[in-house]
Amino acid sequence: MKNFTFMALLYFAATASFAESDGRWFSSDQVKRGEVLFKQNCAACHGQNAEKTIDWKKTDANGKYPPPPLNGTAHAWHHSLELLKSTIREGGKKLGGVMPAFEGKLSDTEIDQLVAYFQSKWPDDVYQKWAERFEVSELPSISEVVQTNEKSSLTRHLRKRLGQFKLGEPTETAADDVWQVKFQDRFLYLIEGGKFAIIGDLIDLESGQNLTEISRRDLTIEEIAKYPESDLVIFEPEGEVKATLDIFTDTSCGYCRKLHKELPKLTGAGIRIRYFPYARGGEQGPGYATLKSVWCAKDRLQAMTDAKNEITHNLPAGDCEAAKVVDQGYITGSKVGITGTPALFKKNGEKIIGYVPYQKLIPMVLN
Repeated sequence: MKNFTFMALLYFAATASFAESDGRWFSSDQVKRGEVLFKQNCAACHGQNAEKTIDWKKTDANGKYPPPPLNGTAHAWHHSLELLKSTIREGGKKLGGVMPAFEGKLSDTEIDQLVAYFQSKWPDDVYQKWAERFEVSELPSISEVVQTNEKSSLTRHLRKRLGQFKLGEPTETAADDVWQVKFQDRFLYLIEGGKFAIIGDLIDLESGQNLTEISRRDLTIEEIAKYPESDLVIFEPEGEVKATLDIFTDTSCGYCRKLHKELPKLTGAGIRIRYFPYARGGEQGPGYATLKSVWCAKDRLQAMTDAKNEITHNLPAGDCEAAKVVDQGYITGSKVGITGTPALFKKNGEKIIGYVPYQKLIPMVLN
């Protein structure tokens, strides 16, 4: 087995309380599968739509309770998920009922699907009461979800634990039983079957590779590739193109202006410069309106140079169709982890942080 280590920044326990109020732990696929199982095994007693029995609180002639409705009108929502599942496995005799045990007949995955089906019948207010009553640790473990290969369900489980953050699709890593998930502008790793999540870098100690950095670069390349060159401000070298440097820039940034003055040195060395807009602070940022004006200009190259030199009186209004790229650039910058400008990216997705004098920058880009 390979050796790996984590450069961890933060840990999350999987026993946190519910973080959202409107989501449910199960997927639509689980509900569909559960409906089939319910009608095969449960509907004869609990009703086709989990609506039986009207007098479920009254015992029969033998002193036994009849099958209660499971659609949220009875007491099923008073029970944790584990108790609901164990009752299906072990039967209802210990609760004073007559339901047979399904252990050995239904798998754990099928029992999850059964519960998903009848919980889908619960009104939102009933489900929410249940969700607030029981901790998320009572939900199926992430390792169980991984085994069913329902990635959308896995993402839903993570949101229950971590809140309504932007989460990517889970992917397997080279490490045994470790899954990687894009978490906002970082990556987290699920370990011990999803009991813990680590935010940090996963290092392959045998090869010396930073596997997280590889994922970061792949993500950057993917996001940057979404932009047609007609959406960018591009400064071409006079001769052969030896390399391309993508720069997220803000016209109000002092170091961006300093770097822009050195562009002739970079293009003279054969480096093609592609500018992406990144307004620090978004719509409230000092360079937001000016960047929009630059992107609306007929001659964007001259407009960018004028704006970097604080010559803005000749710039057009920033209300054209092309100005939407400024908003998109801010979103992209957030996805690829930009925290300041200038943010420079090589063709392979490697990020160069901040301003670097052209004497040092040129060999960094060309090598």
